[in-house]
Amino acid sequence: MALTALAWGIFFVWIGLSWIATEYYGFPMDAYIAFGVGIILIGLNAARVGLGLKLSKFSLFIGVVALVFGGTALIGFKLPLWQTIILLIGLFIIAEAAASLTKSK
Repeated sequence: MALTALAWGIFFVWIGLSWIATEYYGFPMDAYIAFGVGIILIGLNAARVGLGLKLSKFSLFIGVVALVFGGTALIGFKLPLWQTIILLIGLFIIAEAAASLTKSK
């Protein structure tokens, strides 16, 4: 629970700082916000695994989506939203199947 609260706190600080930067400097921060949210959510799940806790597949998925969209936007490439989400869902399903096949051996 403390990890989740910590992640939420970092999330709100990141959003607040990004909005301040947008207002103060007039610089669009959308890609940085998405990238930062992805890092926060993936970091939260890495911490969970490191502490022997169960990772959240939902927050990991949202983190990967945010990281991919933010990262590609930062390098100037725009991904189509729904097609990319469908692709990532498929990759998660494949990863789950591969993990279960490995565990059953």
